[in-house]
Parts: sequence; structure tokens; C-alpha cells
Amino acid sequence: MKPVNVIFDTDPGIDDAMALLLLHALPSINVQAISTVFGNASIEDCTRNALYICERFSLPYPVYKGAGVTFSGLAETAYPDFVHGADGLGDVGFPVPTRRAEPQSSVDYMIETLRATSEPIEVLAVGRMTNLAEALKQAPDIAPLIDRIVMMGGAVAVPGNVTEWAEANIYGDPEAAAFVFDSGVPVLMVGLDATLEHRMKKTALMSLRNQLGDAGEFLWQIKQCYLKFYADKGIFDGFPIHDSTAALALVHPECFEIRPGRLVCETLGEQRGRTVLTPSEDGPHTVAMAADSERLTALFETAMQTTYSARSQ
Repeated sequence: MKPVNVIFDTDPGIDDAMALLLLHALPSINVQAISTVFGNASIEDCTRNALYICERFSLPYPVYKGAGVTFSGLAETAYPDFVHGADGLGDVGFPVPTRRAEPQSSVDYMIETLRATSEPIEVLAVGRMTNLAEALKQAPDIAPLIDRIVMMGGAVAVPGNVTEWAEANIYGDPEAAAFVFDSGVPVLMVGLDATLEHRMKKTALMSLRNQLGDAGEFLWQIKQCYLKFYADKGIFDGFPIHDSTAALALVHPECFEIRPGRLVCETLGEQRGRTVLTPSEDGPHTVAMAADSERLTALFETAMQTTYSARSQ
């Protein structure tokens, strides 16, 4: 089976950092590039974090800096430092990377690459979909050239995690999500319905720290901020690994209950950011409604141990 070619659109972010290491470890995925977007931190911090992870773990992927404001041009007023730390990586105090982002913007890279390639390319979007919406707006001809968008975000049958209705990635730029949903590009939404069912226990994180060498230590350090956030909510036994769950959905759909239909995103009123699925067998979208946590955990651990345990020897 040929590896799936993927552009990773991300806002690192503690959870995004783990997903990037996982993507590198999955032999069935061929990461083409990393595209950054603001969200868990500023675009400057998210881009720096992506560069730092690539430099620290010798990941060969070019990093393209993307949007720092929403699809409609609004700037962020407050980032979720209570979840990800002020720097996006748990305020551990990592050094500034020497690697630099590519001179081309994320949007220009996506447009140019999709127009030029003869190979199928999917986009894994685990932050706000601002870059994708802007690329599709500037170059509508790329819509049929995107094989699929797999996104982490949204909620259908469960409450949101920002408001009663809305999940954070969608709430941060609902206009972008609405534009992407209407673009005609096939979308697999891996939202809270599925990701809340795939959790990592604290004991598993401790085990990975011992097994994965430098990667394990890195994950342990950045996840302390995450553990505190969930402990403050009264959750002490673990945490969901949202973005890694979406990464696994790229190549392991058998681990999910997937429902076809048509997605729309509310952009007005108290339900702003709500993702609504109208079921339909011939709809352009699919949604992961449930996840097999046991199977996903086994896939995650096998990939990470195979790739990073060897590095520590």
C-alpha cells in the first residue's frame, strides 16, 4: 500500500506536537510539509514550535508560516495559555530553534503544490481551517485537486468544549469552517464525538517517558501543563489526545464509526461555531461518531515505540 501524502496544517500546541511525532512514526503516511496557523498560540509561537520540534527530532519537513488572523481578518485577543502555556508548549523554556520557516506562505505553498502534483494529497487540519479556506478562496481550482481533508474539530452529538455548541478549532474561525464545508472537497471530521473516547492515561504517559528516549521526555515535559488543566477540571486519570486521534483516522478508518452526510457550520448567534451533520449516504462529508480506544492506543504505542525507542539506544 502506497503511503498517503499529507500536508499537516497545525497550530502547535501540546497536542499538535504529539501528533507531529506520531505522523512521522506512521509508515503509511508521507508528510509533505507542515503548514502553521494561529490558535493554540500566536502564529509566531506556533511556527517557532513547529520548527523547534522538527529541529530537535531531525524531522525533514519544510515549515510554511500561515494565517495569524481569522478568515474574515479578525485578530485574536487571548490565547488558551491555561491549556497550552503562554508559548504553546507548556512553558518548559525550550531554546529558540535555528531552523527558519520557508519564505513562501502556507497558502501559496498549498496552491502551488496542489496545482503541480500528479499524486493524491490529503490535508490533515488539526487547528482552525483558516489556511485552507484562504487557499480555496484564492484558487477555487484546487478544490478537486485535494483528495480529502481530515480535520480535528467540531462536535455533533456531544457538547462543545468552548460553548455548549462549539468545539475550540471551529469556534476560533467558524467562517473558515463554513467555507471549507461548502467548497466541494471531501471532508472527514474527527471531532469531540470520537476524540473524547480516545484518552491517554497518566500511567501510559509515564511509560512512554521511559520507553521513547528524548521523545518520551519531551512529551512528558509538555504534557504537564495539559495534566494540570484536566486535574483542575477534576479529571485525574488521563486526557484525550485529539490531534493524534485525527492523525490515526487518516489511515485507520476501521477504528471509527463513520457516518456520511452533509456538514454545515453556524456562524451567527449563540450557536456560532456549531457543526451540524445532516445524514445522507451520498453526502460529501463524513464524521467520526465513535472511536475504538483500545485499538487506537495499540496503534499509537506500536508506531511510537518502533520509531523513537531505537533513537534512544
